[in-house]
Formats: sequence, structure tokens, C-alpha cells
Amino acid sequence: MSQRPAVPPPRLLRQCLSQVRGDLVRSVCWAALRQCAFLALPWLLGRSLDAGVEGAVGTAAWWAAAFVAAAGVEYAGMRGWQLWTNLAEARAGTWLRVRLLGAILSLDTDTVRRRTDGFGDLTDRATRDVDTVLTWVHGLTAWVVIGITGVVLVPAIAGLDPMLLLVAALTVPVLLLLNRMFPPRYARRARALAEAHGRRSSAAEELLSSLLPLRGVGAEGHLVDRHHRHSAEVTRRTRRLAAVGAPWEAAATVVPLLAVAAGLWAGGLAVQDGRLTVGALTTFVLWMGTVSLAVNVMTARLGERAEALVAAGRIGEVLALPPRPSRRPALPRSGGLRVRGLTVRHPGRAPIGPLDLTAVPGEWIALTGPTGCGKSTLLRALARLVPADGTVELAGVPLDDADPDDLYATVGLVPEGPLLLHGTVLDNLLLGGDHPRSALDAAAHDSGLDRVLDRLSDGWDTEVGERGRGLSGGQRQLVALTRALLRHSPVLLLDDVTSALDGATEQEVLARLRWATEGAVVVFATHSPAVRALADREVRLSSGPVGGASAPDTEETTRVH
Repeated sequence: MSQRPAVPPPRLLRQCLSQVRGDLVRSVCWAALRQCAFLALPWLLGRSLDAGVEGAVGTAAWWAAAFVAAAGVEYAGMRGWQLWTNLAEARAGTWLRVRLLGAILSLDTDTVRRRTDGFGDLTDRATRDVDTVLTWVHGLTAWVVIGITGVVLVPAIAGLDPMLLLVAALTVPVLLLLNRMFPPRYARRARALAEAHGRRSSAAEELLSSLLPLRGVGAEGHLVDRHHRHSAEVTRRTRRLAAVGAPWEAAATVVPLLAVAAGLWAGGLAVQDGRLTVGALTTFVLWMGTVSLAVNVMTARLGERAEALVAAGRIGEVLALPPRPSRRPALPRSGGLRVRGLTVRHPGRAPIGPLDLTAVPGEWIALTGPTGCGKSTLLRALARLVPADGTVELAGVPLDDADPDDLYATVGLVPEGPLLLHGTVLDNLLLGGDHPRSALDAAAHDSGLDRVLDRLSDGWDTEVGERGRGLSGGQRQLVALTRALLRHSPVLLLDDVTSALDGATEQEVLARLRWATEGAVVVFATHSPAVRALADREVRLSSGPVGGASAPDTEETTRVH
């Protein structure tokens, strides 16, 4: 399947902003009001000081009242600014996560592993990378504040004393040089850190999911050590990023402070000469503090932009993975299954397949063969969960062209090691949606789950631990089988779902299942003699040398019951 062209990071950021344009405009208006009032405060304070020094108490009180009023306006502007900025951030986050989740849900497991660092990395992209973009969105309005600061303070400082403006202006070329030198290095190291976080997330996900099974064979130390190695790499990359970010931020902070010191010296001389009042010098010092703050904010925003571009690139890589046909035919809810040349290929390994079969509703097909011949992989390929050559059609409609939601509702897959979540048995059955109690009872009967519900401590409300802890392997299989039967899928793919059942239970479960699936195509990947005996046909996978490599072929046996 071809990959869609990746959205360039700047374009993805622009698309994100277009979703919250109105909120950002409102935020800008409130921020502009706030900054104008904020910049007026030092000037009003200086006028009040000068009036007080001259003994004009009434005038000083008037300027002080104006100062208090401006402070109130500044407070209101700040509240409006933050309100609309927070709304913009929240809405941008919803838009990004919905797009990312839609792309992830249409990915197959092989594509995830080949194109990313696994599901842990996908989680990192959906959390840390999205949050990085949202931090950039939240800080965008600050650029308007920085611009207003420059536009207002340049003529205002010149009006106080041209020498003070010269002192302030000397910082500009130094700051421009700093903000040209550091951002490229910062962006490269931010990218390396993001990738390290993704690898550590994948290692943590594997550690949490595999720790208990591997503890039984003494292999948990390997996963713990690997997680420690990835954590050490994150620490190293964080320090390398800080080695760029720290001097950049420190230099950007020190330069305006040096200008303040120089301004105090020049302003003090001007006060002695009578060219500047004490109030005007106070105003200059406070304004230069604002300039220092604006420079710090600008440095932070530049760093956030560099990180946002890295994060947007990683998000865009996921959005570009699955092809999205412009037109998607609806899949029928019944019909025959036709498979031609289904072959799964992995680099450096022998191909699995080709598989050819045709089945009508009500047929059971047993997919058999030695361990490792590719039965489970072909089942996932039938469900279009792994990339594969060949065609799979239901009633003549190719599954490749179907909408993912329609496909997953039509083709049900029950893996050999089913995934159960923390909650009750009932919670796990209702993951796909609500069902009336009558439907639950019918599905539990058809799967044989009713045989074990009475033996569970609380029946339907029995608590299930994470990944099914608290239930036996056979009980987990029956819960997963019941969950699949609730969907009434016209194609049901079962991967050795009775392997953990004892012989008598397996016989009864298969008899019930055979009756319940009389209108569906059922493909079993199995070693079980009981399943093979009930199947209408058996397709056996075997390995043979083809061109010097081992490539499976198939042989088919038809039974008459």
C-alpha cells in the first residue's frame, strides 16, 4: 500500500492554527489591551514621583489614581488573554488528537513497528508531541505583546533621552546574533530528545506488558536493563539539549540587564545635568525590565517553535502512514469469502503464503500446519491488520478498499492470547458497545462462557485484573470469544481459541459455536484435532525450498460431515 505524502511541519502547524483562528484573534485583542496598560504603568508612576518631588500633592494623587486604573485594565486584559488562549490550546489539542487517533486506528501492527518505534512511541507522539505543539499555540499571542513592547518603547525611551535609546539599541544586534546561532542546534537536539523519549516509551510499554510472563523464566532483568539504557539515553539527550538552551537563555537574559546597568549610569549623569528627572529615570529602569522580560519570552517562544516543528514532524509522519481511498464501498453483511494469492512478506525472511481459498457462509475452514509456518500471521492478513499482497473479497467487495470501522465490524478476529482490560467480565464484554442482557446471555451460551460464569466468584461482575489477571487462560479465551460473537460478524477468524480448554469443554464449546455461526464464514488457525474434525475443509501450510529459501505453500483437504 502506498504512503501518502507527509504534511510538512510548518503546514501542519498552520492547519492547527486555522482551527482556532477566532480564539487567537480574541486573545490578541485582550493581550494588546493588557500590554498597553502594562507599559503605561511605569510612565504613570514616574509622573506621580515627579509631582511628589515638586510638592504638587494633588497632581501626584491624580497620577496615582490613574496608575491604579491602568492596573485594573491590565488585570482585565490579562484575564481575557489567558481565557481565550487556553480555549485555543484546548481546541487545537482536540483537533490534533482526533486526527492522530483516526490515523492510528487505521494502522496495522506491522506498519507501526516498521515505521515507528512501536506503540509506546505512538503514545509518546499522541501525548508529549501534541503537548509540545499546544505549548507553542499557547505562547503565540506573546509575539503580539513583544511587538507592542517594541513599537511603544522605542519612541517612548527616545522621548526620555536619546542616549538611553542608544544604550537600549546596542542590545539588538547582540540579541539577533544569539537568536541566529542557537535555534538550529536547539532544533537538532530537540529532535534527538523526542526520538529518545519515543524509544523509552516503547521500552516501558513492553516492560509493563511482559514483566509478569517473563518473570517466570527469569528474563525480566533484560527488559529492566533495556529500559534503564533508554532512560540513560533520555538523560543524556536532555543534558545535550540543556547545554544549548541554558547558555542561550542566560545570554538573552544578561544582555538586557547589562543595558539596564548602562542605562542607570547614563541616566544618573543625565539627572545630575538636569536633562532627566528622577521619575523619568525610574520609568526607564522599569521599561528596561519589561524589555528584559520580553527578550526572555521571545527566547522561550523561539525554543518552543523549534520544538513544535520537531513534534509536528513526528505527528505528520504518523498521519502520512495509512492510505486513505477517496471512495470506500460499504461491505456487505453476508456473502462468500474469496482469497487469492494472500502473501505476507518481511525483509530478510521467507514469504508466508500464498493462500488461496473460497468459502461460503456456514463453512468452517481449519488452517493448520507446523508451529511457525504463519497461521496467525495469515489470519491477521485476512483481517487486513498486516500489509499483504493478494486480494481478500467479501461478496466480491475488496476488504482493502473498505472503511476501517466497517472492516472491523465485518471481520472479527479473536487472537490466541486475547487482551482483557482491568474491570469486570461484563465491562470487557461491553467494550464494543452496549448490549441487552438477552444478547449477552445468548452470546455467553454460544461461546460456552456460561459454563464458567457460575464458578466465578461474582459471575458477570467478577473483577478482572490488567491483561486478564485473575482468570485462567481458558476463561480469558471464552470471554474474548463471547465478545466477538456479540458483533455477529459475517467473517470470524479464530486463532487457536480453544487451546487452553480441556477436552470435554472444548467439544461442547465447538458444538455450540458451530450452531451459532451457521451464517458466517469461520476460519480457524489451529492444531486441535477436535476443530479439524468439525471443519468442512482443512488448509494445511507446509514449508518447502523455493529458490534457496523456505516459502510456505498450501494443500487443501475437504471433509463431508
